[in-house]
Amino acid sequence: AMALDSDGIPVRALEAYRTAATLVEAADPASHLDWALLAAIGRVESNHARFGANQLDAGGVAQPGIIGIPLDGSHGTARITDSDNGLLDRDLVFDRAVGPMQFIPSTWRSVGVDADRDGAKNPQDMKDAATATAIYLCSGPGDLSRTDALSAALIR
Repeated sequence: AMALDSDGIPVRALEAYRTAATLVEAADPASHLDWALLAAIGRVESNHARFGANQLDAGGVAQPGIIGIPLDGSHGTARITDSDNGLLDRDLVFDRAVGPMQFIPSTWRSVGVDADRDGAKNPQDMKDAATATAIYLCSGPGDLSRTDALSAALIR
């Protein structure tokens, strides 16, 4: 059985959200990033890495791996042709969002980090993905405790 905290969030996911917020808050205190914002995004994007029968393993990596639908322009998606030679998303024709925080491979290349220092920037790794999300949210100006700045960050 998966260990859950009192909010129903898998413990490894919660640790990742809190670690990411702590790292970014230390680097950019004016952003006022709250771990609960990361958790809300993780809930929407992958139910905290539980989408499609995935679970976080002992290292906090989504197994067997979360890969979204092809971004082929259908079903209201953007049309994004392959940018990673299928490396992250296993698709040689179109890009797909990957990992518990659902990064498009080209975005992952820009903001992906090795937050847990295991030698790999892995979008399936909850700590890497949550920290990259935090960095992405705080990449523009603004205090995320303000509604206008928060809206702009979420749209970004």
